[in-house]
Amino acid sequence: MRLLDLRVAARQLRAEPLNATVLIVGLALALAACYLLAALLGERLRPDPALQDPERIVLIDFHGNMPGRQEDWFLGAPFVFKQALQDARAPLEMLTRISDDKPSLRVGNRKLRAQVTAADASAAALFNLRPLQGDLQDALSHPDTIALTESLAQRLFGSDKALGRSVDIGEHRLRVAAVLPEPGSRSLIRAEAWISFDSPAAGLDEETRSAWFQINGQVFARLATGANTEQIGALAQALLDQSPVMKQLPPDWTAGGRKAAFMRALPVPQMPFEGRAGRQRLQMLGALAGVAVLLLSLALLNHINLSGVRTLQRQREIAVRKALGISPARLLLQFAVEALLIIALAAGLALLLAWMLLPWASQALQVPQPDSLLQAQPLAGLLLACGLLSFLVCLYPARLAWRMHAAAALQGRQASESQGGRWLRRALTGLQFAIALFVVSAALILSAQNGHVLSRELGFQPEGVITLRLPEQASAQQAQDFHQALQQRPDVAALAWSDSVPGNVFMDRNAQFTRGEQQAKLRFNHADAGFFKLYRIPILAGQIEGQGQDGLVLDEAATKALGWGSPEQALGQSLSTVMTGLNQTSSSWRVVAVVPNQRLESTREADRPHAFYPFYLQSRAQAWSGQRVFWVLNLRMNAGGDPSKVLAPLWERYFPGEPLVWESAEQVMMAAYKSDLRIAQLVSACGMLALLLAGFGVYALAAFLVQRHAKEIVLRKLHGASPLQAMKSLFREFAALLLGAALLALPLSAVLAERYLAQFADRVSLGAWPQSWALAGLVLVTLLASLRHGWAALAMRPVLALRS
Repeated sequence: MRLLDLRVAARQLRAEPLNATVLIVGLALALAACYLLAALLGERLRPDPALQDPERIVLIDFHGNMPGRQEDWFLGAPFVFKQALQDARAPLEMLTRISDDKPSLRVGNRKLRAQVTAADASAAALFNLRPLQGDLQDALSHPDTIALTESLAQRLFGSDKALGRSVDIGEHRLRVAAVLPEPGSRSLIRAEAWISFDSPAAGLDEETRSAWFQINGQVFARLATGANTEQIGALAQALLDQSPVMKQLPPDWTAGGRKAAFMRALPVPQMPFEGRAGRQRLQMLGALAGVAVLLLSLALLNHINLSGVRTLQRQREIAVRKALGISPARLLLQFAVEALLIIALAAGLALLLAWMLLPWASQALQVPQPDSLLQAQPLAGLLLACGLLSFLVCLYPARLAWRMHAAAALQGRQASESQGGRWLRRALTGLQFAIALFVVSAALILSAQNGHVLSRELGFQPEGVITLRLPEQASAQQAQDFHQALQQRPDVAALAWSDSVPGNVFMDRNAQFTRGEQQAKLRFNHADAGFFKLYRIPILAGQIEGQGQDGLVLDEAATKALGWGSPEQALGQSLSTVMTGLNQTSSSWRVVAVVPNQRLESTREADRPHAFYPFYLQSRAQAWSGQRVFWVLNLRMNAGGDPSKVLAPLWERYFPGEPLVWESAEQVMMAAYKSDLRIAQLVSACGMLALLLAGFGVYALAAFLVQRHAKEIVLRKLHGASPLQAMKSLFREFAALLLGAALLALPLSAVLAERYLAQFADRVSLGAWPQSWALAGLVLVTLLASLRHGWAALAMRPVLALRS
């Protein structure tokens, strides 16, 4: 490559600033999307650089197999496996238990919540954690010490000089014994503070430590020399199968040789994309990567198409070069340099765009943000991609140039496209349209399903409801006094206790309800009598206020599942229940009211019948007897009420030293849909980008087509044709391209839409309207892009068009 080649390439860009801008901006947007996704995906795939031989560090993983439930790998295991594996002399080193919590830390009057990890002392060596000050292993060896990160120490003490100072967690005072650097973006455990697993501040009682079916954390270890994950997984499975808990399980859990649960040893590099959340994250990144590749393909097709058009417009220049004896290789190199200059400029702009969009993309995809985008591997990949793309896009225009007849061009006879070239250009343009149609259709389909999620009838009204969970250290008297104080505030319209927020799909408890020979499995929740008024759930039959503690409220679907023909028939009837799971206690309840169907499941699950135990909380002794699952307070403010002004002073009075954290019921309910909403937003942005890129390509291509059809348009105009009739041939060509693109993209998008919607039990009814709207949008973009040049041709003086 010579400097002259770069000068010629730069001259071509300056000669056609509009086309150059279209190509560079389109490629920059597509390259920025690809680079961002590659950087974020790579951040998840690469292990923590601090780990030594990360493929030999394993997580002991547990997979429940409860009858009637679809379980998944938990990416966690009961803590008892640490001792069980040690006693079995498993070929493992540095076994470590990990438990995460977010308690309140206090230093004097300063208080804040932080991510605190309780771990065994071996965690320091296993995860290669090197403190900046103090000794982490010593800190994890004593129950009264704590290790803080630099930033947490700064926030608590106003300085990183924290060694020897005290921090309170609940009623426990801990001494700072180590200060750690901030965890990196790829750190396996992103703790802000570390305490001993045996510390009272960790709140891990003996039952939690010794339970075989209770998962409150993780167990990590390093494989010994010669050991493998299959060996450790088989040993963990054998220990579970021989554990004493197997004799306590219901018979149907192990009938016919059924496994009550499965165990495995999972290398930590595989953790980011394992489990339900990990697979959803992988599917999300994979889908977005596919869309980004489609956008890049669209931008490259623009480049190839417009490069071919520009080559036909440079016939005399190319003819002179050929007459002077330029070789095919030199001609190819010249076109490669021109393509490389455009792609290099686009890559530079793409890096700037990626840097600007990185925080937003990281938050939208819920993945760690890389410490820097300018890392060796991503940059090397970008440079290699630029070189490869430059070579690919220069092949077509170089071939056109070499097959061009130099003598005819030098004589002033401008050659037009060959028949093969014309069909190739049409195929490339049709493919552009097809990609744009496909991406826009996908965006509309995702948006329609998410719109259905947001607008469906739930049976309750979460709008305007505020929820807060009381501190774990709160006493029954504090909770009751706080509730009464809020009741006395005139700006509080309603209050209610419940075990969870309605629609929280992560809280799922079931019981088998029996009425004579009729049985039904119902999902149930605990709530007090004010719960139904607060969430504005109408009563179809019966009465809730003033009932006894054995009262039960069913929704209409539950009454039908239990064999009653109408809500009234269920009133006063008795039901016996048996809890599903390990605690299969039985009890008897009396139906006192029936409410409309409640949709507490996500749209991926089929609707189930529901039951409420609303009077279980009327007795304070029952409500607060250590059962913290009920400590969710729901409240609705009167119009104009400010939750912060109401809650903050009362919270400080009754729970001093505890930070106030509240969220709306709608936020909790939408937590299960965050991933779907993020994908829809990102794909919608990509859909708009695809339309924009298609518009860029059509705009520049329309200029060439109008130039080629200029004489025809002028002659039609001179013969009295209307403007639309004069541009008929131009519209006919674009119509044929749109029709071909629709036949290619729309059936494919319909098939993929059906596959996407098949995962939802509650799905939107679409028909063909997303494809129709996508096609209408592309037609509009094409009309706007082509009409501008068409009107310019109509305004052209006939003599100028006929002379050319």
